[in-house]
Amino acid sequence: LDRNRACFDAVLYFYQSGGRLRRPANIPLDIFMDELMFYELGEDVVNRFKEDEGFPKEEERPLPANWVQRKLWMLFEHPESSSGARVIAIISVMVIVLSILIFCLETLPAFKKEEDHSHARNTSENIPPPPSVFLDPFFMVETVCICWFSFELIMRLACCPSKTQFFKDVMNIIDFSAILPYFVTVGTELAKDDDASPATSLAIIRVIRLVRVFRIFKL
Repeated sequence: LDRNRACFDAVLYFYQSGGRLRRPANIPLDIFMDELMFYELGEDVVNRFKEDEGFPKEEERPLPANWVQRKLWMLFEHPESSSGARVIAIISVMVIVLSILIFCLETLPAFKKEEDHSHARNTSENIPPPPSVFLDPFFMVETVCICWFSFELIMRLACCPSKTQFFKDVMNIIDFSAILPYFVTVGTELAKDDDASPATSLAIIRVIRLVRVFRIFKL
């Protein structure tokens, strides 16, 4: 086998000196690491060498004790863990982009229809009431996105190793903040008084929808 002579000398010195491992100055770090793996010096020795070389210490990932929960947690939380996890991550990014696109499109004048009804009570009683937000195509697409976000959030919450740490995570707070406006909008529409001003209701919905911009931080 064609092994690096200088690396062999360093490994030999490691055994002769009782555990002192030094990388030769003319040997690149990646080559020396390959040699350490080849000679099977052990994970503890390799980790100690990494610390001496200034490698940032890898944080241990807490995992659920239950096997099923651990698999699901890796699937939804760690995209690099498997091909299925990568597919989940790609779907999540696509849904986030779609939701943000809908958020931007519905602010364009060409897609606004509320203004036609905002002064209905001041002009004529024959003008039909504004259509329900539930019939809005944008709202329907948003509903599909929210279903995915809610499913993903519930799965991660159910499988997380620590509920306390889960609720302390900033990204999880953003997740909650991103889906909350949808349910507030639904509640506002369901509880809306028929005699209430359409302009007032629409103004409330617009303010609530602004919170959805937090979703961009998930990208």
